Amino acid sequence: MIPASPVEAFGSHAQQVRGLVVGAVHSCHARFAEAHQVSGSRYAMGFGSQWRDLLDDVQVALRGRGYRTYKLPPAGYKLPVVNDCLVYVWRVPDAADVATSFASSLTRVNGFSAPLLDPTLFEPGFDVEPESGSTASSTGEADLRRVVQASADVMPLVLVLVESSPRQLQSIKWAVAELDEGSGEVRLHGEESIWAASESNAVGGAVDVESFDSGAPDGPVIEPHGQEGMEPDA
Repeated sequence: MIPASPVEAFGSHAQQVRGLVVGAVHSCHARFAEAHQVSGSRYAMGFGSQWRDLLDDVQVALRGRGYRTYKLPPAGYKLPVVNDCLVYVWRVPDAADVATSFASSLTRVNGFSAPLLDPTLFEPGFDVEPESGSTASSTGEADLRRVVQASADVMPLVLVLVESSPRQLQSIKWAVAELDEGSGEVRLHGEESIWAASESNAVGGAVDVESFDSGAPDGPVIEPHGQEGMEPDA
């Protein structure tokens, strides 16, 4: 069953995960924004390549707090798993439509079918299938049914949407993503902003400063004063 929101999906972990995700995204953006400025490039292609670092940085941050990871085939991206939910961080390309753009690769599509398996079912000595010729006990049969049922379930996918440019990190949102297998489109449930640039940050902190791209700024009014001991000209 698809959770109604990321907060519902993460449960008691939501607040901690939110802080870790926002911190990791900020750090990654700052590195790439600085590198873009130093390069002096007129093009943002290098800045846009941060998508893989975003995945890695968030995964490392959450793994450092004890969360498990899942390797997503076929590309092998390591995604953090929180409360049996996958977390995928995506820098939204300019003018991209999430519904039609996110599920554009086999790896991302596989994020909607990652199996939910209970690790306690695979302890040493536990056999999924009884040995040939033996009669399984009622306990063994129950365990086997649980394995089959768990294998048929999938982990919900929480998509973290990052909007940014070389000049500014604009917003970080998250939502539970659901893939419509018929149309290939992605539906978002419980979309919520977890960080947004303030109005002052949006213009570099210069809210009341006039732009000098046209005209001339008004300078301060300076009243001349005569030197000491001299009378002003008549």
